[in-house]
Amino acid sequence: MPVIDDWGGMRPGVGAPSWGRGCWDGGWRRRFGGGDGAAHDGNVVLALSVSSISGWVTGGGEVQWLAAGVLVWLVVYAIPDWLLHHLQLTAFFGAQETRRLALTFDDGPGPDTPDVLDALRENAVQATFFVVCAGARRAPELLRRMLNEGHEIGLHGRRHVSAYRMMPWTAFHDVVAGVREVEALTGVRPTLYRPPWGHVNLGTWLAIRRLRLTPVFWQVAPDDWRADRTPEEIARRVVQWSQPGVTVVLHDAGGDRRRTVAAVGPIVRGLRSLGIEPGAVRELARARSFGRQVWTWWEIRFTRAWDVEAVPASAGGAPILRLGITTYHGPDRDLGDRILTAGNAMGEIHFENLALSRLSGGPAGGLRAFRLVVRALSDLADCIERDPRYRDLAAVGGVTLLDAQIALERAGFRRFTVRGWKKLSMWMYLTLVMAIYHHAGWSTLRRFFHLRPVLVLISREDLFRRYGKHRTRRA
Repeated sequence: MPVIDDWGGMRPGVGAPSWGRGCWDGGWRRRFGGGDGAAHDGNVVLALSVSSISGWVTGGGEVQWLAAGVLVWLVVYAIPDWLLHHLQLTAFFGAQETRRLALTFDDGPGPDTPDVLDALRENAVQATFFVVCAGARRAPELLRRMLNEGHEIGLHGRRHVSAYRMMPWTAFHDVVAGVREVEALTGVRPTLYRPPWGHVNLGTWLAIRRLRLTPVFWQVAPDDWRADRTPEEIARRVVQWSQPGVTVVLHDAGGDRRRTVAAVGPIVRGLRSLGIEPGAVRELARARSFGRQVWTWWEIRFTRAWDVEAVPASAGGAPILRLGITTYHGPDRDLGDRILTAGNAMGEIHFENLALSRLSGGPAGGLRAFRLVVRALSDLADCIERDPRYRDLAAVGGVTLLDAQIALERAGFRRFTVRGWKKLSMWMYLTLVMAIYHHAGWSTLRRFFHLRPVLVLISREDLFRRYGKHRTRRA
């Protein structure tokens, strides 16, 4: 029998508990909170499901009820949540060109909110606070302090209850009443809304439309609410995963948030070292390209999965390269100083796509981009030299569509042909990136039909000799 897991997804279970008040109170209620009214709403839905499933199992005429129940569930819960929460259609996403991101805090105000405000003031940063009315009623002076210090206030909910646990009319009322209450407490009507856990149902969506609110979700979540997260881990995750235009979610209440307080300073300093300025949602222009939004979502997950780090630019500003650690799988490659063999650790170079976008204008865009990469190789060599995580790298490189054999050889890279399934898959992948970030957009596709992906590699020793602190010559 399918069992609903902690996040509301369906998974097969063995010996699953029967759906009843005990199951509801023991599982979802602990997870998503809420009072008796919310629990009652949930039991109505569960009772309908039990009736529908029993009709289906017995093969009686109530099979129509199952179909109706599934349709209602899709329209009321699944489709709105998928479109707004997961795909984030109509939700806020910042423009990447301005090198800013949104720093946001949820669940407050609470006991640690004053310390969060102090940390933000010390680092000269404004943020957006999505407040819960239950906490706001207890500490209205903290809302006034937020506004006085230049921060932005959005609504997180009248109470912190998942929309999965509410009937649509209850969710609608929760948003409407929450907006009114925040306005009554602050004198300012909130225009931003983030539902608890990001969960949405049809009532939530209708309230957003009715009140003309801007839904704000997130792309970077370091899970600072977890007890095993240290301030260093929280800061590292935010800095590593962030890109211009994204929204970072942290928490100033709902538990012990002293670790979050301690992480604010390192987060701000780390982001600024990458040329990214954190701020409130209102400080970001809205993105115009849904393609870039989707691709950013994918890149953040790729960065998390493969532990890819941005290489800070020594001259300041936006980084040009990112570096990940991978294992080489392929035939032996002669790199001069060594033979790269299967199983060796290598650094995989990734080009910063926003730099590609800025440099892609005009016929010489590719050449300018390549020259910029060559200048960034000194930063790459310094990064590998000082970071112990990279001490076992035998070589660095990657697959590219850049067809500049002479320039590549002058930079010290060796060029190898890519064959088999990887040739087609990498061509498709790299061409898609170019279509999204190139200034000419999708019309540039025809320019890449004649290009073929190539593997470019440089040994660790040659990289240090050419670009390290004790280099003997420059390319």
